Amino acid sequence: MPDEWDHYWRESLADSGITEINPIFSGSWYLATDELSEAQLEKYLSVILDEWGGLSSLDDPDSVPVLDGGLVLYSKDDGMIVLPTCCSDLGNIADWKAAVTFKDDYWEMLWIGHPWLSMKFRKPWLLLSELHELNNPVERWAVKPDELGHAVSAAEDELSRFSKMIASVLVNWGYKGDAVGMSLKLVGLGNE
Repeated sequence: MPDEWDHYWRESLADSGITEINPIFSGSWYLATDELSEAQLEKYLSVILDEWGGLSSLDDPDSVPVLDGGLVLYSKDDGMIVLPTCCSDLGNIADWKAAVTFKDDYWEMLWIGHPWLSMKFRKPWLLLSELHELNNPVERWAVKPDELGHAVSAAEDELSRFSKMIASVLVNWGYKGDAVGMSLKLVGLGNE
């Protein structure tokens, strides 16, 4: 019921003052970071930080805040083939980076949330499974590691650009900490 989910998503955001944002497709709750204006990002971050306990929550030493979401694997022929799942965040870029260099011939988890993917290498392909939560993955897609590497690099560039927008918002709010470092953590690039 994508139309009903889309309506619910938009109404939920509107309750927080967030409007004029479009998901990556109708019925999805994910949006492309490059679609957000700084004003929309400011509203979004305001809601998130309120849920986390305010701007000071960013400096909690027991917390490593990363924004929810994840990466979408997109095929020119098939469109979006892999979307983030439950409990994923932008830090999952690290899992995709590890997949680019994965060379083992046995199934290994590729965390995108749950359910997750598994991967194994069969020269020259990185094989990806269907989504699963059990230990019996079923092969579904094959990707060339170098092409996946280019896509992951482009995603990392986009996250870096997005972190600069976040840093600008934090500075405008008077954040007293390292706004650049914190913005990198928020997009999953600060713990490398």
